[in-house]
Amino acid sequence: MSTIYLIFLIIFNTFLICFVIYTVYANLSGAPYLPTRKKHVHTMLRLANVKKGEKLMDLGSGDGRIVLIAARQGIHATGIEINPVLYYWAQIKRIFQKDTQLITFKRENLWDVDLSDVDVLTLFFIKPKMDKLLKKIQTEMKPGSRVVSHIFTFDGWQHEKKHGTIYVYENKS
Repeated sequence: MSTIYLIFLIIFNTFLICFVIYTVYANLSGAPYLPTRKKHVHTMLRLANVKKGEKLMDLGSGDGRIVLIAARQGIHATGIEINPVLYYWAQIKRIFQKDTQLITFKRENLWDVDLSDVDVLTLFFIKPKMDKLLKKIQTEMKPGSRVVSHIFTFDGWQHEKKHGTIYVYENKS
């Protein structure tokens, strides 16, 4: 076996192991990585009525597609992702964007992120963790901020808008 091939195998397997470990962790703490279709991303941003100058945050940003599409619309967007493989993939994709000053990716646990200056929060979360996330949102996010959830809903919180499997909530507390 050639040295280059062996190095490639080691690097590939390291990334694969990291991806699997963090995928299991994500399933336990929030949600698995399932990329949102681009047409849904555009619908999410439209329904949330995100304006230039507002700050958008995507919890569990995966490959960064929501953040990158939002930045193309002039929105300052931050992606929070704990999986190092997805985080670095999003960083690579960021290089090819025009408005890189509007894009931030952070490799952090979403439960440790401060939501106080976020105007619009986007997410795909599993049902068992939605109650815990709702408490964080209502405690940290400012009144008038919006939360866009794809597929899953919050118990006891009435959405303001709905389109298919996309729900928009407004924080009134």
